[in-house]
Amino acid sequence: MDTNMNKKNILNLLDNVELEILQRNTEYAKEFLDEEGFNTLEELKFAGEYMKKIKFLSKAVANKKQDITLMERALIHLKKAIDENINQTSDVLISLLKTKSPKLQYRKLENWSDDEIRDVLADVDLLKLMEELENLEK
Repeated sequence: MDTNMNKKNILNLLDNVELEILQRNTEYAKEFLDEEGFNTLEELKFAGEYMKKIKFLSKAVANKKQDITLMERALIHLKKAIDENINQTSDVLISLLKTKSPKLQYRKLENWSDDEIRDVLADVDLLKLMEELENLEK
């Protein structure tokens, strides 16, 4: 019984040593995987594509957060401009919207809810709108 236990301990030690070598020596790891029947070039290609996907998704999440912040700033700016000068603000927003979708008809801005304004802002170049609203204030 002790002999079997000793053999298991020796095999476990050898496995641990091999694992250490695999983790530290990439060439040895590639050879090991090739011997085990893995296509290392295919795996490397898959890993590269997967990393690109992860980077893309992380950028998308960061951009979404930034877009939401910009949208809220534009909403506050637009509501302030509506309160101060409804006619010019309406003209600026409607002209920007018509460049995006000229067939749409818009009703008076002062009657719009926050959600309706957000929906409209999604169709507008927010930076350009904010610049034009700032120009109205001057």
